Amino acid sequence: MKRTLTLFACVVICSAIMVSCKNSNKKAQSQEPTQEDVQEMKQALADSVLTYIDACVEKLCDATSKSFRIQTMELTDEEKMVKPDYLLDPSVANNLVTKTQKVNALAIYLAELGIRKLYDMPQEETKEVIAKLAIDVNHPIDNDFLTSDIATSEKMKKEYEICKERGDVAYFWQFQVAALTEICYLLVQNPELFFSKITDEQWQSWSALKQTRRAALEELAKYDEEMAQVWEFRKKNRITASDEENNSIDQSIEFAKHFYSANKDKYIAKRNALLQ
Repeated sequence: MKRTLTLFACVVICSAIMVSCKNSNKKAQSQEPTQEDVQEMKQALADSVLTYIDACVEKLCDATSKSFRIQTMELTDEEKMVKPDYLLDPSVANNLVTKTQKVNALAIYLAELGIRKLYDMPQEETKEVIAKLAIDVNHPIDNDFLTSDIATSEKMKKEYEICKERGDVAYFWQFQVAALTEICYLLVQNPELFFSKITDEQWQSWSALKQTRRAALEELAKYDEEMAQVWEFRKKNRITASDEENNSIDQSIEFAKHFYSANKDKYIAKRNALLQ
């Protein structure tokens, strides 16, 4: 989201100003709001929204630092023998056309690079695809930093700082939505294994992470066309019937494990929809 609001938001603001002026007509003839008045209102609202989003990002990074990372889970030699057959083939990247597809694919390949490391699988081809996609979408941090073992929360902070400087906060959130969708996709592939590696504290942080992301998206969708599309994607492909039900799933790891297992096809379909 840029520092200026989208046309839709501007209309909302102007309407609000006009209503305010009409209400004051009861006392005196109202003057039309000047261009300066409208611009001040737009800037004030833009600043207010970004302040809120800044706070959301801070919470997101904090929750991420305390949550689980699949790529850092410890597997036994026996567990590593069963190699994943559900990872996105690097060749799929050749068929991607839109920037949205490429941003989503970048998030997917990055998350799955961690799985490849976890299972001692070849990584070079995936790294090459990641490097190419990062250039195509002008990802905010360089490839070496992006694919390093540096904490995800630190990468998030850097990505957001640069996206904010560019005036493209929408990119940051689109990438985060794709990354979280992919993590859910990975969890449902082997719930018994992955959930057994997550502590209660890590799961609660994961729940907080999802709730913070949802709050930020809902707010940004009011003012940014790209974010409205991301929000619509979430609603169209949601797994649960309501946010309340979604929150209840995360109350315990055991309950979540059963829910993810029972809704495996939905999680897979949602992830696949990112590339359509």
